[in-house]
Amino acid sequence: MKLVILILIISNLFVTEIENGTGNTSSGKYRKKTIQYKSVKGINRNLLSLDVYYFKGKSAPKPVVIYVHGGGWCIGDKANKMSNKTGLFSKLGYVFVSVNYRLSPFPYQTATDNRIKYPDQNNDVASAIKWVYENIANYGGNPDKIALMGHSAGAHLVSLTGTNETFLKNEGLPLTVIKGVASIDTKGYDVYEMVNNSPMKMMYLNAFGTDSLQNIEASPVYNIRKGKYYPMFFVAYRGNKQRKTTSYNFIKKLKNAGVEVSYIDCSVYDHEGINNAIGDKKDTIITPALINFFEKCFR
Repeated sequence: MKLVILILIISNLFVTEIENGTGNTSSGKYRKKTIQYKSVKGINRNLLSLDVYYFKGKSAPKPVVIYVHGGGWCIGDKANKMSNKTGLFSKLGYVFVSVNYRLSPFPYQTATDNRIKYPDQNNDVASAIKWVYENIANYGGNPDKIALMGHSAGAHLVSLTGTNETFLKNEGLPLTVIKGVASIDTKGYDVYEMVNNSPMKMMYLNAFGTDSLQNIEASPVYNIRKGKYYPMFFVAYRGNKQRKTTSYNFIKKLKNAGVEVSYIDCSVYDHEGINNAIGDKKDTIITPALINFFEKCFR
């Protein structure tokens, strides 16, 4: 009897239905499954796991949105504040995947050479994308219709994944598997500038280190080249002049390279609020713009 109870408890940790009405669509009730997408010795399995939100039963393969959380590359979790997002993507009929990754130290440990830092997090995101690409059909997802979305540090991670083909290439995937990237409120487009001139310099040093060439490599804005494939981009920005200028420079670079890019000023929100607004029924700014963007990605 005790063994049966233990098995039920363990099962509950990995497959659950979204209650309180969230996720109810014509396709049925959204379900959630937590999966470890890779293993690294000495790393907590939760940091290398993802949550798949999917529909029970068989139907036509559905588009997939992979979300990467923020938190200064050092805090945060894939399960935080998901209700608005799962509500939105279930109503759109998409499979939704929320990803964890290894975290840099908190409090900061800039003098510790072997700490988790760039490119560890980007390598993890690429590994998670590979798992999704190879397995999402088992959850009703279409591997030919995958888009990325990230907020804050997560926006940096998805933007770099979408502008530097190396990470996916190392996983045996071409960048063409990504149809779109939605980047929500980050200054991480220019890591080199943030390491050298930002009031939040210590956070960037903690996550990226002091190597100038590597900081340029870690900056999405410096990875864009004319004549190469890039997915469509959506950039949501807000805040003071410096923060907006960082986003403007990234948008301009994308445009000059011929990339289709949508963008929106969400200064009505603060940094946390812009993320919480995604999928909020009262939001009339970022949510409709994101819906339009993903519809374009998945045509």
